[in-house]
Amino acid sequence: MILIDTTPLVALCDGRDSKHRAALRHLALLAREELATCDAVLTEACFLLPHRSQRLRLRAMLQELNIQPLPVTNERGFWFEVLDWLAKYADHEPDWADGCLAVLSGRDRGLKIWTYDREFRTTWRRPNGTAIPLAVRSL
Repeated sequence: MILIDTTPLVALCDGRDSKHRAALRHLALLAREELATCDAVLTEACFLLPHRSQRLRLRAMLQELNIQPLPVTNERGFWFEVLDWLAKYADHEPDWADGCLAVLSGRDRGLKIWTYDREFRTTWRRPNGTAIPLAVRSL
């Protein structure tokens, strides 16, 4: 399963985004995979896509690509795992969505993250210290 981060989601919804073409190429490569995202990513995407037309594209994309919500079990425990992860990487200023993706990746070893944030390649790890598997290696 591919867990989509905010950067490719926004790039797919906004043709003016600098990563739009790369996101379309990557989507074509990942089209056969099961796609998912989490609430934190959708919250961040809606903040970055403030216009009605952008949010309508986001809605259509979620539906057309059958992007599933990734459920969180033991939500209270999940919050504390994410907060602990954020504290560990505080000097790199990660946001809540980044922490959620890292922790979710640690909880489900089959997940790969589709992101364009370089910290996922260079710095951030799962809570147990292992590398976070990425769905795409570069732009």
